[in-house]
Amino acid sequence: MSKLHISQVESGCERFLKSMQIGDAFEVLTFKKDRGFKVLKQSSTDYVFKQFGYIDQNIISESSTLKKYIKKAIKIEFPRSNIAWIEHFHGVDSIDELSKNQQTQYHLF
Repeated sequence: MSKLHISQVESGCERFLKSMQIGDAFEVLTFKKDRGFKVLKQSSTDYVFKQFGYIDQNIISESSTLKKYIKKAIKIEFPRSNIAWIEHFHGVDSIDELSKNQQTQYHLF
């Protein structure tokens, strides 16, 4: 798990979305790790987006609309945060089962 300044989260997520393979996922959490969002690449075009904290929602979308959801989630879930925790996973089947038991990837940010 790595720390990243909140101003770099959006661009970092967009960069990682371009290099994701099917089954790759990443999780962005607040400093206290009680709010955030998760993204899983489910197929070649579909991504699963799960936001939790102030708003709880699950969305399946394409890459172009996913960027809009990420931008909105950062504004809603990280209103006064300066630091975010980011962790990458691969070999994930379901976004609900994303946990420490999954094998983490090396840090790309």
